[in-house]
Amino acid sequence: MSGTQNGLPPAGGLREEPAAEAAPSPEEQARSVREAPAAQAEEGQPQKQRSGLREKLFSEGNVMRLIRLVLLALITASGVVVSIAAFGGSRWLEQGQGQGRSIAFACVTVGISAALVFSMAMKVFVSKRFSSKIGWYVVDVLLLMALTVFSEEYAYLSYAIVLSEFYLSAPALRDDMIMFGVCLGLYTIIYVVVAAILRTLTNAFQASSEYFVALVVFVLHFIIFNFAMVVWRKNRQIEENLREIEQSRNELLHAYDKLEEATVIEERNRIAKDIHDTAGHSLTTVIMQTEAARLALDKDPQKAKQCITAANLQAKNCLEQLRSSVHLLSGKRENVTFKEYLETILEESAVGTELHMRSIIDDIELTDEAERFIANSLHECLANGIRHGGGTAFLFEFRDAGNFVKFFFSDNGKGVNMKEFKEGFGLSGMRAKAESMGGMVNFSSEEGEGFEIRLSLPRSVKRDQKRSESV
Repeated sequence: MSGTQNGLPPAGGLREEPAAEAAPSPEEQARSVREAPAAQAEEGQPQKQRSGLREKLFSEGNVMRLIRLVLLALITASGVVVSIAAFGGSRWLEQGQGQGRSIAFACVTVGISAALVFSMAMKVFVSKRFSSKIGWYVVDVLLLMALTVFSEEYAYLSYAIVLSEFYLSAPALRDDMIMFGVCLGLYTIIYVVVAAILRTLTNAFQASSEYFVALVVFVLHFIIFNFAMVVWRKNRQIEENLREIEQSRNELLHAYDKLEEATVIEERNRIAKDIHDTAGHSLTTVIMQTEAARLALDKDPQKAKQCITAANLQAKNCLEQLRSSVHLLSGKRENVTFKEYLETILEESAVGTELHMRSIIDDIELTDEAERFIANSLHECLANGIRHGGGTAFLFEFRDAGNFVKFFFSDNGKGVNMKEFKEGFGLSGMRAKAESMGGMVNFSSEEGEGFEIRLSLPRSVKRDQKRSESV
């Protein structure tokens, strides 16, 4: 049975100007909260486009590519400087090695510088992954060792530029530290060996000052460059995390809208079922009572009067049930235990009729959802037993079985053939709700033998007495 909701028409002809602007309803407030992000998104669309273009231009890949191009230009400039210095004079010439040999050494320096430029170009334009650059880094180390032997003191500049590209490509700080230690160690060994060959170790001040400058450049370059790289990568990671958070927020808002829509539909169906169970049962009882009054009107006017009085009371009760269905949906009852509430449902169904009710009801406190479900199920059983089964005697048991709560309902109606039986709206809703709460429902019947409904719910639907008392 379905119910309709009739609203009262607004009073016509009279209009009052509001004294103050009416406060928005909760629904309007919720709608404004949901629509606010969308409105802000529309207003900030040009800003987002500019921000997206800026992020694209200054993406990590573009910035790294630009830095590598700058390093390529620097290694080229460094090679020019070192080559000019080599032709301008060399320490080998100062030690009496001969001008021809010094020119040869200068030419070797030019070739080494050109090879370093080629290696940097290959790493910038060809080898994109760190693993594919390892071979070129080995070549770089060998070239830098040779440059340290043949060039002037400016060789450490080439070291710094090559190490810069390595620091950009290395996946971890540990790799940077290993490369830094290898280059610094090789530079020190070659510097000492060359100084020993040229017999300049005796001039302690000159040897220490040249090496000290190179050492300061190596250390400061390592610290500053790697610190900048750590800050850069952390900022990029933070930006990426913020984008993911924003995306997750948008997804949650979308999911919230879907959930809200599903919740509204579920609540609408639940209200429809509640009205079907409560008002439908009451109206069925009213029909039975008025029919009994019609049949007894000529033979027993007193009984007919009693039936009409009971039908009137039941109709009033139907109206009250429609009102109290809202309280049932929120789990509220008026100053009675759940046991008393179930007994009242049975008594109201039997008043003024030939229906006989027997019941065994334990005093059990359930959760609000479970109480509402049990009450609606009892209404549905009575309505089906009277309207469809034509039953006149009913047995209802509601027992606490420890790990389960058991619901049993039986009538003496005409029964059905279970092979041809199809669950209606009420019984199918009862089964679905019981299964969603972790329980089960079983229907059994035979033609002419009445109808039985067995329902069980897990102990989790029982209210925690200690917690309810503390609250």
